[in-house]
Amino acid sequence: MITVRNYSDNGPYFPPTQGIYQASSLKELIFHIRLCMEDGDYQMGVFDEDGRCKGIWVDEAEPMDDGEGCMVLGPKCYVLYRPGSISKGLWNLHLAKFKRI
Repeated sequence: MITVRNYSDNGPYFPPTQGIYQASSLKELIFHIRLCMEDGDYQMGVFDEDGRCKGIWVDEAEPMDDGEGCMVLGPKCYVLYRPGSISKGLWNLHLAKFKRI
């Protein structure tokens, strides 16, 4: 059984959005990841039966100028990180958000 966990920081006034979903097939895994992406979650992590993280999708959207002197968040841009693909410190930083669930 694979576990999908999501995390979104809702600012200083509201608690973060967190969730845990179980997936027993590739179809269910894709369904839960897609659902989290459509909901606009900041991070989604995929964990195996032993609790090891296999990958983390992170929203890397950049702010853009709206032409009127203000900055707005650009479209969602998810990047998949796997163990060993980024520095260990950055990996642990992303992983720490899921440990609070």
